[in-house]
Amino acid sequence: MSRTISLDPWVKGYPPSREAPPPGSFELGLCMAGAVSAGAYTAGVLDLLIEALDAFAQEKQARRARGEPPLHEVRLTVLGGASAGGMCAALAALFCDAEFPPLTPEADDATKAANPLYDAWVRRIDIRHLLGVRDLAEGALTSALDCTVLDEIVGHTLARRRTMRTRPRAWLPNRLEVLLTLANLRGVPYALRFQGAALSHLMSLHADYIRFAVTAEGAGLAARPDEVVLDRFGADPGGTRDLLAAATLATGAFPIALRARTLTRPLEDYAFRAALHPRSRLFEALEAQEQLEPLPEWARECLPDWSGTTSGTVRVPYVDGGAMDNEPLELVRRALAGWNGSNARGGDLANRAVVLVDPFPERKEAAPDADPSLTSTLPALFGALINNARFKAEDLALAAAPDTYSRFLIAPSRGPGWSAPVAIASGYLGGFMGFFAEAYRHHDFMLGRRNARSFLRRHFVLPISNPLFGRKEATPRWSDSDVARWAVPRAGGGQPDHLPIIPLCGRLWADAPEAEDDIEPLPQWPRGALDPASLTPLIRARAEGATRLLYDRGAGAQLKSMLRRMVEEWIAQQSWLPRKASQLAWRLLDDRVERTIDAKLPNIPPRFIVEQAERAIHDAVRALDTAR
Repeated sequence: MSRTISLDPWVKGYPPSREAPPPGSFELGLCMAGAVSAGAYTAGVLDLLIEALDAFAQEKQARRARGEPPLHEVRLTVLGGASAGGMCAALAALFCDAEFPPLTPEADDATKAANPLYDAWVRRIDIRHLLGVRDLAEGALTSALDCTVLDEIVGHTLARRRTMRTRPRAWLPNRLEVLLTLANLRGVPYALRFQGAALSHLMSLHADYIRFAVTAEGAGLAARPDEVVLDRFGADPGGTRDLLAAATLATGAFPIALRARTLTRPLEDYAFRAALHPRSRLFEALEAQEQLEPLPEWARECLPDWSGTTSGTVRVPYVDGGAMDNEPLELVRRALAGWNGSNARGGDLANRAVVLVDPFPERKEAAPDADPSLTSTLPALFGALINNARFKAEDLALAAAPDTYSRFLIAPSRGPGWSAPVAIASGYLGGFMGFFAEAYRHHDFMLGRRNARSFLRRHFVLPISNPLFGRKEATPRWSDSDVARWAVPRAGGGQPDHLPIIPLCGRLWADAPEAEDDIEPLPQWPRGALDPASLTPLIRARAEGATRLLYDRGAGAQLKSMLRRMVEEWIAQQSWLPRKASQLAWRLLDDRVERTIDAKLPNIPPRFIVEQAERAIHDAVRALDTAR
């Protein structure tokens, strides 16, 4: 690879720092955290955000026609996500410029079907499909749940976009960057070489991602290194839509529960990712205007060590992107600011921001105390590895700074009177509860819309003195009446000295404080929506089918072989006469014992699985139904 690949396209495609937005413009990167079934909440946030940006654009168009101050511009330039958040990012990539109705509180069934975010996350996905057995017809057990429906939903969604009208949106850039995190089970190999040593220290990177670029219909883009320009409408000879479908399923492939996915990636996708990193040697070389062709030795050291790989591609099995990077804030930030750049943080200077949508920001259950048992150590170790991979000290430091205006958070809230540990129905049963009833997913979608509106109204704000609003210019972008209409205090207290980055307009604006709750009302808590007993036959059928498949595919032969060895060893330990009698009895009973094992042994695991599942589901439903 080092003899044929060039560093130049990476340097030109990914500069160390991005140019600041034009005066009067604000750039937004949306980061969507892993959420399992709470992707319905994130989808609701997306739905409201699109409606708000459209309403803001219509307000500005009307103001220009009236000759009034034009306000400012907002651009959604980056979408990033992990797991269910990555699946939402992929949906947004497909439908960001499509014409579809927002899911307002009074929406009818036709509107629900016409909204692709609601259709995919609320109407189509359900545990009853995931407990099917269609995947077992392939003759292999690839996951605990039947993922056939996921392939169908993604396939339907991709095909649907090509039949929908395109709606040009001024708040979309020419190149919308989309980043989906992936957990690479193969790993990207690197060799760390030392002077004076013939051997190398070998390392493997498993936190992976795939990058797409989305452009308006008919606007051609040249792909940058490690980037796929998504063809959403044409013949797609490069198979970019199939790749998006596979990546969407891969980022959401919750380990064990959902099926791992294999993608074919060009080796060049990974060539100089290690060099495009803050404080890297590349930045020093660019600052010193060093010659980069031919490749200097330090650049060759950044290349992955694909020893033994003869082709230009690699097949990689992937699971849930949240296993390695559940909140890819840094990926989105670097896409927004440049790999060695930074976003202005102070309120008087901020012109870009990353907004994190996290349905599960609450504290996780504590790990076991000292001297834990073996059964508690293994799960705790698995959780510790994942949590440590997600920990980022720099994010913690910035989040604690009250004067940081370059990153914001949207999280579930049902108001201060809510006493349950979570505010979304999907938060129960380890994040899987949303799959169990459409009422749960509908609640979370509508709560996402309500929380997003509140966020835009009260929290996604900048000081009035920020140049974005042009208050100190000869012709201010915001008039005094605009300030009087939209100004708010930050964090709900003090003087109204902040202005919203995305002002609420049209239907979303409330003329009076008492009308606020009528626009996006608090959805009714979905208690009583599920009878756990109705799922027992499906759980039993899935468990029995999976167990029988495993048994017939080799597990049964292994168990019977182990049993024979145990019996033969026991017989061999007997004295002569008992040994001969036991051998004769075993020969006579062997076939009958085998038939008995084949008939009864596969039924033991399903009974255990059904009992455990029933108990867990009943407990979760009871907790949800009694939440206040």
